[in-house]
Amino acid sequence: MAIFSCSPKPENRSNTVAIAKAFKDGYGGDAEIHHLNKRAGWDKYRGIFDKSTEIVFAMPLFVECVPGLLMEFLESLTPKNSGADSVRPDESAEKTRIGFILQGGFEEACQLRVCEKYLETLPSYLGCEYSGTLLKGGMFALTIASEKRRSKILGRFREMGRIYAETGVFDKAAVTKFAAPERYSKPMRFLIALLAPINKIAWRYLARKHGVQGRLDARPYAQ
Repeated sequence: MAIFSCSPKPENRSNTVAIAKAFKDGYGGDAEIHHLNKRAGWDKYRGIFDKSTEIVFAMPLFVECVPGLLMEFLESLTPKNSGADSVRPDESAEKTRIGFILQGGFEEACQLRVCEKYLETLPSYLGCEYSGTLLKGGMFALTIASEKRRSKILGRFREMGRIYAETGVFDKAAVTKFAAPERYSKPMRFLIALLAPINKIAWRYLARKHGVQGRLDARPYAQ
């Protein structure tokens, strides 16, 4: 299996890379991770894409946008099993399956559903089959979690990697359960509103810790 990390961040600071590594450990076998932020390796990565029949793209969701790295890379690929110029013009050749791992900061899975719908369409443009999307919100927690909590979170991705190795797909029912909560319950929304002032204090602390000097609600381009 070829796993492509689409995060623009350095490996040691990327939640996507941490998730991809956990998934790879669960999958086992000959799975390898390739980092699209290393543009010098794109020629090699295109060759890996051409030869692989099991592919997973792991990515963060930036509000509602997939990383530009992913789109640039996909646009540089030659579709498989589609015409005389394709990599595998022989329709009897083994079909390539493409799946996705989609993670974001917002906890509600519904925040990721529009992107999921979009990702469902991409493999067909490349002459490949769609093997599903594993999605999970609230992954900013990996940045601030204790080692014990971080290990527990990544352990769930490791387990999904093991299941994917057995089934070859991200089962819709299993993914829905994995991605929960789909939406916050009314009691949870009330609690979040109640704790909003405390959350603001926590965010200011994190901002100062990471060197932010201005106001978090600054709007420099509105001036």
